[in-house]
Amino acid sequence: MKTKLLLSIISSAFFLVCQSQQSSWIPQNSPSTDNFQSVYFIDQDNGWIVSEQGALIFTKDGGNSWQLKNLSGILESVFFSNNNHGCIVGRTITPSDSSLILISEDGGENWSEVDHFKINRLNDVYFINDDIGWAVGSIDEWNLNSCLYTIDGGNTWIIQESLSVVDGELFAVSFRDENLGSTCGNDGAFFITNNGGTQSWAMGVSMPIVKLNDIFNFGILNGCIVGDEGTILYTINNWYQYIEQNSNTSEDLNGVSGETVTNKLWVVGDNGTILYSPNYLLGWTYQNSGVTENLNSICMLNEIEGWAVGDNGSLLHYSPYISISNSNEPQIDIFPNPSSRRLIIQNDNPSSFYKIQIHDSNGKMVFGGNLLHDSPLIIDVTGYESGLYFLTISNNTMNLVKKIIVK
Repeated sequence: MKTKLLLSIISSAFFLVCQSQQSSWIPQNSPSTDNFQSVYFIDQDNGWIVSEQGALIFTKDGGNSWQLKNLSGILESVFFSNNNHGCIVGRTITPSDSSLILISEDGGENWSEVDHFKINRLNDVYFINDDIGWAVGSIDEWNLNSCLYTIDGGNTWIIQESLSVVDGELFAVSFRDENLGSTCGNDGAFFITNNGGTQSWAMGVSMPIVKLNDIFNFGILNGCIVGDEGTILYTINNWYQYIEQNSNTSEDLNGVSGETVTNKLWVVGDNGTILYSPNYLLGWTYQNSGVTENLNSICMLNEIEGWAVGDNGSLLHYSPYISISNSNEPQIDIFPNPSSRRLIIQNDNPSSFYKIQIHDSNGKMVFGGNLLHDSPLIIDVTGYESGLYFLTISNNTMNLVKKIIVK
């Protein structure tokens, strides 16, 4: 019999200490004041955001500039399988509410509406590759759940009948591969499949009877679901069981994303809530979002790059290795920069000790060491790939980040 596991391993004192952890979420200038519903970045440069008022904004330069397009309908979710091929789902507003599917083949410049079996609405879309994808929502006004399936990149869709007989509008879908997937929704609705849904969906382990808003599956076993009233659920065995975690908030939580190698996760919710967990065993801590609007969606590219969006044009960028967190910059020399052979770091601050880390542009740490006064740190970079790196210099009172280039 499938059962749920309850885990309560974090004391209040530990949580309060971790609350002070520095955050690097930076509000961005937004080209729209719409309520953003979904954000998806496929790499550091290319990202797309949709709103419930029908706006699409997208960037090709990592958010330095945005293009705005007004599309028709209430747009709920956007997903791109590569830099060109993307899909948006939602619902129309005229002549009457019904599901809407849009496809782009040129990175979001142009969109075509796809004819399909009309249902009440679609809330989320997910592609496992350029061809195979799923979209979930409700089939009628009584909130019978529904899932549509495509094997040709979204040009044609079929309804997966095994999901259309149970109450509980679906709000999120996530797959590990072409076969293993799960979906969640209203009143604790939760379903799993091991055949891509082509043969069947089955009701999974019993969930709390709350609105489940988003699901993020990663690896072959791990996953996280978030929902109303601060609900966070975690699995380490592909939802055969789950852990009900203490989120330390009663806010409705709307989106979850993470860095899948290290199991780091971020969650967004109402009233500007952002939560972070470095590992499911270590619980959740607040990060400062800098906004009070409801945040509806999050997309983390890696542990040092992410985006979150919400109501009234809220647009946040997470990039802790871009900004300096202390105005009193220490006297540290870094040369030569750019470098092709070795990097020298000289500490000119008497009696000062610093921790040194170097991360590549994907967030992977490639060097860690210590820097003492009058003892230069010499780092051999001949084995590094050419490109941009981030050098972090920190101690108990400051955290400084410098860009370095390896030729």
